[in-house]
Amino acid sequence: MLLAVGSVLAADGVSGRRAALVIGNSAYEHLARLPNATNDADRIRDVLERANFEVTLGKDLDKKGLEETILGFLRTLNDGDVALFYYSGHAVQVGGHNFMLPVDATLATSYDLEVQAYNMSSLLEYMRETSSLQIAILDACRDNPFANNSYYVGQAKVAVEGKKGLASVAPQDGTLIVYSTAPDRVALDGTQGLSPFTGTFAEYALKPNVEVRKLLSDIRAEVIKRTDGRQTPWDASSLTSSFFFVTRQNLLIIEDMREVRVPPSPKEVALRISPPITSGNAELTISFTKLPDQGTLWLGDQQLSLDSKVSADRIEEVMFKPASADMTGDEVRYSVTTDSGRSASGIVRVVVDAQAVAQAPVKPALTIQQGDEPKPAAPEQAKPILVAMASDIGTGFAAMPEEIVRSSAPTGWLRLEKRDPETQVAVDGQIVSEGDLIKAEDIAKLRIRPSLKLVSASDTDVPVAETVAMAPQSGKADTSTDSMEVKPIPLPADKTAAQPPVRTVVLMPAVKTVAPAPITINVAVSVNECDTLAAEPLDVQAVADGKLPNDIDVAKALVACKAAVDQHPEVARFKYQYARALYAEGNFKEALTELNAASDAGHVRASYLLGRLYQFGAAVERDPSRAIPLFETGAKRGDPYSQYALGKALVNGTGTKADVERGMALAERAAESGHTYAMNLLGSEYYLGRYVKKDYARALRLFQESANRDDVYGMVNLGVLYRDGAGVEKDQARATELFEQARAKGHPSAGRLLGYMAVQNGNANTEILLNWYRESAERGDAWGGYFAAKLLKDNPALQRDSGEVVRLLALSASQDTKDVSADAKSDLGKIGSSDVAKEVQLALQRSGQDVGDIDGKLGARTRDAAAAVLGTDAPRDSRALLIALLRKEWIESRPRLDMLGS
Repeated sequence: MLLAVGSVLAADGVSGRRAALVIGNSAYEHLARLPNATNDADRIRDVLERANFEVTLGKDLDKKGLEETILGFLRTLNDGDVALFYYSGHAVQVGGHNFMLPVDATLATSYDLEVQAYNMSSLLEYMRETSSLQIAILDACRDNPFANNSYYVGQAKVAVEGKKGLASVAPQDGTLIVYSTAPDRVALDGTQGLSPFTGTFAEYALKPNVEVRKLLSDIRAEVIKRTDGRQTPWDASSLTSSFFFVTRQNLLIIEDMREVRVPPSPKEVALRISPPITSGNAELTISFTKLPDQGTLWLGDQQLSLDSKVSADRIEEVMFKPASADMTGDEVRYSVTTDSGRSASGIVRVVVDAQAVAQAPVKPALTIQQGDEPKPAAPEQAKPILVAMASDIGTGFAAMPEEIVRSSAPTGWLRLEKRDPETQVAVDGQIVSEGDLIKAEDIAKLRIRPSLKLVSASDTDVPVAETVAMAPQSGKADTSTDSMEVKPIPLPADKTAAQPPVRTVVLMPAVKTVAPAPITINVAVSVNECDTLAAEPLDVQAVADGKLPNDIDVAKALVACKAAVDQHPEVARFKYQYARALYAEGNFKEALTELNAASDAGHVRASYLLGRLYQFGAAVERDPSRAIPLFETGAKRGDPYSQYALGKALVNGTGTKADVERGMALAERAAESGHTYAMNLLGSEYYLGRYVKKDYARALRLFQESANRDDVYGMVNLGVLYRDGAGVEKDQARATELFEQARAKGHPSAGRLLGYMAVQNGNANTEILLNWYRESAERGDAWGGYFAAKLLKDNPALQRDSGEVVRLLALSASQDTKDVSADAKSDLGKIGSSDVAKEVQLALQRSGQDVGDIDGKLGARTRDAAAAVLGTDAPRDSRALLIALLRKEWIESRPRLDMLGS
């Protein structure tokens, strides 16, 4: 009989998941260098990985690197239980906010903070939306790095008060904020390779079963001692539950009762007491609490007493020596105690049996055997089990292959001996740590999840000879019970060297043996082809860098994403990416179905795109108000696209009551994450001064940042400033260069702006001008369509056909753009009804409808055809009908909605 003292928690789903972001910035380019910050980050990474965190590490990050690293961290959260953020580097407080500074920060002007720093409160809010408990550990503020005396934070220009250190922020429920030093004080960088706080934290954090608030109290006392009172760590907590960095499983498993049958004889016999098993490799003390009445106990040539202590790995060697051959039976009792104080007691009964064979081998009850066939009791003869699996990133916890469960299942207890830091291991819905024990019969419940972090190109360059066999598409795995069989993974035709990285998990028999037989599980990790083909940039739930809509290889993406959805119907990300491919193909009906499914399953970027469709009336009836709650969902999760779209809607009052202050704040959050459209929105408001005070210098800084990130709107906006000399010296050549760059990259209005500038300068070529305007009209620029129509009226010989002016005006009117679409509609009203009706018939014909002769007469047949194309009752007015048809035709040309205003 086995007695297990303690228990393993179980839960529905997988509980206990932890994700951490660790950043260390040392090599500052314009501020004082911090030699220990990257060392601090490395040390904390090691500690947190041992505490079962999935760690996203960033060192010496510039602003773009900081944005990318934070995005990578947000991708790993995915509704986990604990989210932790550690930062070592320069940080400043301005206006009650704490900002971390990347290594390329200058803080030279009042406008630099909003584009060069990252507000830590933003990160905490995103963590709260995706985890039940949040911890921030800030070992920052070693010096005051200000190069300026005031900075813009939102709409306010805040004077720096000369305070050093960080501001104390009141945490919301479920949050713990730890500061390496007291508020408004400077932390020490340290002289021993680590900061005093981080060095102490690393020493204390892995102490098992110490609640975090007690742990911090101990750390505080030690840092005060080590710094002679110059530094006092600080924390602010609103935790509503206990948290332990390390919770030792605390299992102690012994054979609580065994019976040894021996023949009548005065010879000594082996009791064969099975070695106790404990989780975490805890130290064990074994002592006897009752000695035999009719004999003595021996270990080698040493007689044991009640004061004797026996090592756990030698307990099998204890012998019982009867006092005489007349023994009728006896009993021995012993106690096992762990270093944490847990104890259990066992009994060995010696029964005299005339039928027993002297020194008959007695198999210890806890010996691990593996395989179907009976094996000799000696554990050194057991053979290793090797398992090769394959798993795509972001597809959840992969189950053990059926082969290992069915045909090679071990018995007894196993210990999780090794876990690659890039993996998480769960059993029966609970995360397990290195040192934890697993019942062998529970191996069928074992699950392995590769890290949600991106697999970099360098990480896939694994030599073929080092790669173990990968499971085939059926999900089956290769196993071997003799030795490691190295097999190359079959390569796609277009790849000759890249191999997926392999993550390793090792289970060992919990009973120590001379030749242990491990179970080694190698998981070949890859990115699903759907992710590489159809993920979207800055998607907080993606696992690949992403592609812009017009860069999707539609044919390949459709096949890959359909397969991914079929194989992983529970993964919302694949539904969204499949919807992107369907939309790019022009299959709006199916795209909408997948979008709704992905949005309902919690994919925030799907909610964002649905909102954009409602704003534009693409594939759905136009209703901007329905976009707002969809944007709200994504904005809370830290999706910069949603933050930007919601911010813009609030600033303009599109689909919701205008709220300029909140809208601008949301745009600032998106810009902080590197979303260039948000930078353009902010810059445009400061340039135009519609809702905020004009500030050309601030607009210039935002547009420069956007253009430097290769954003076409940033280029155009910056070009406008150079064209007009707003906040910068007037430079027509620079403006032209920026407009040309943006036009080449697909900006809707860049061609029209080039034309406008040429007209203003008096050097316009009519045909070139017309081509620019036409191109802008086709890309969705209402002004381009209107200008092209006016130009053709004056130069009718340049028309492609007699109806081009009508189409351009209708297309301009269909964009519903302020200050121009109404004029286009008015001009369209001055054109003869017959000419408009002919364009209606031609539009229907292009849509595949049979409308008979193109005669400019709209009868019932034509209107039925229009209703079939539009999917609703056709407008009675021919001009309204043409506008609706051209709008639908333009949408079906699959324009870049992300590049257009709402």
